[in-house]
Amino acid sequence: MTAARLRENAIGYLLILPAALLLLVFVIIPIFYSAGLSLLSWDMMRPKPVFVGLDNYGSLLASEKFYNSLGRTLLYAVMTVPASMLLSLGFALLLDKGLRFAMTIYRSFFFAPIVTSTVAISVVWMYIYHPDYGTANSVLAWFGIGPLRWLNASDTSLLSLAIMAIWKQTGFCVVIYLAGLQAIPVDLEEAAKVDGASLFRIIAQIKLPLLTPTVFFLLIYLTIEQLQTFTQISVMTRGGPAESTELIVMHLWKYAFERFQMGYASAIAIAMLVIILLLTWVQMALIGRKVHYQ
Repeated sequence: MTAARLRENAIGYLLILPAALLLLVFVIIPIFYSAGLSLLSWDMMRPKPVFVGLDNYGSLLASEKFYNSLGRTLLYAVMTVPASMLLSLGFALLLDKGLRFAMTIYRSFFFAPIVTSTVAISVVWMYIYHPDYGTANSVLAWFGIGPLRWLNASDTSLLSLAIMAIWKQTGFCVVIYLAGLQAIPVDLEEAAKVDGASLFRIIAQIKLPLLTPTVFFLLIYLTIEQLQTFTQISVMTRGGPAESTELIVMHLWKYAFERFQMGYASAIAIAMLVIILLLTWVQMALIGRKVHYQ
């Protein structure tokens, strides 16, 4: 290997070093620390944790509350991910032919919820869902529908959080879709128009197949994101009413910082890591082969 090649490699390693250090300190080390902690019984008060082996995992597998929270989490992901992807795809297709200056405005408008604090957004939506003077019930009243209790009723609380999540992440998906659509060569669409293809056929046979890498990325990203939902639940419902919005991360938090069962909470974290990895692998195995990268 020549000196020039060694110098190039050294520069490359130096450039990725900050990101690698962040990944090591905030991701890799915490994962191994949690894995070790999951084998212990520790309430954060005792100076010496007690080694219990796989007992925490045994308790986890026998816990009905764990399965209930996992089921709610998967249901929440099913409610939010497909709706966000389809709704944002429609918006992106409508905006794809907009003027260049208008695109900057639209992107800023749609991306605003992503860069806004989730806590601030949650507080605003709590007012929207207020049963007495909230905007949501005011809109329903126009159609003659009685007021709903939204966050205060078990049958509507999870749906209420899902609606907020769809609104929040649709803008992000629109921006990503627009980037993917505008990367499609214009020559393909022009050639299809010359051949007499309709707008529907252009979208179905040209744009959507070439957009599959973007769709695949958003599917995996949003699935992982929704399985880790915590902040809005912590602010808006605290897992209630009657644990109807206690998703898996909220379930973990309660065991860690309310019951101080850090070993059991770490076991939940490791279980969720495994579940997310399995779901990602299934998505890649079933859908990844249908992605067109060229």
